[in-house]
Amino acid sequence: MNQDQNRFSSVLVTTDPALKTALSYLFSVILKYDFEVIEEFTKDGQDAALALNPQALFVFPPKVKEEAVALIERVKQKANPPVVIVLQNGVSEFGAQAFLAGADDVVDWPCSLHELALRLFVRLGQSPNTSSASVQDANWETEAYIAARAGLTTAEAQVMRVLFSHDGQIVTRDDLSYAVDARPWRYGDRKFDVHVAKIRKKLLDSFGSQMSVSTVRSSGYCLSTNGADLFSES
Repeated sequence: MNQDQNRFSSVLVTTDPALKTALSYLFSVILKYDFEVIEEFTKDGQDAALALNPQALFVFPPKVKEEAVALIERVKQKANPPVVIVLQNGVSEFGAQAFLAGADDVVDWPCSLHELALRLFVRLGQSPNTSSASVQDANWETEAYIAARAGLTTAEAQVMRVLFSHDGQIVTRDDLSYAVDARPWRYGDRKFDVHVAKIRKKLLDSFGSQMSVSTVRSSGYCLSTNGADLFSES
């Protein structure tokens, strides 16, 4: 992991690949946090989660709930423990066990990625109004679906979400650079040209004519969905 000490780090412990995909989009693409996944609840898995020293730990308990309880208890014994949010599937009595073990929150999964981000900010004692989570009309599930179906990398997905939020409008290279890298675009930098070319091919392979990205000479790029049903597999 290439982790900047100043970047927020988060860890998910789960054996569910669908959850891994959804939360990876939330943390790596939208919130731009360091994000790691541990796919086992054994002692080795617990040790790995502790060694990463995250500020936020998400736990999706396996069938053997005692392993998840043990992980939460161990994590909360640390000198500066992370915020622990437990995700549970359907009706379960595990929520009470999780709180008794030291969890800070229990959330029924699946839930809105936007809500999950807001819950995290609240548990961290931060105001969500100063973050990207403050967006009222967030459509993160659709974004995540597009990225997963097209097989976009994290960098490509970050570009794609800017284009998607401006569907049918020209997005300049400066717009992309500020949104993705928090700096103005440098003349001659072809990074976004490369990303858009790869995105264009992947969208064509996955969505056909439903979605297209055009390069507008000397201006930028334009995504067009034409109101297509993006969830259709045809």
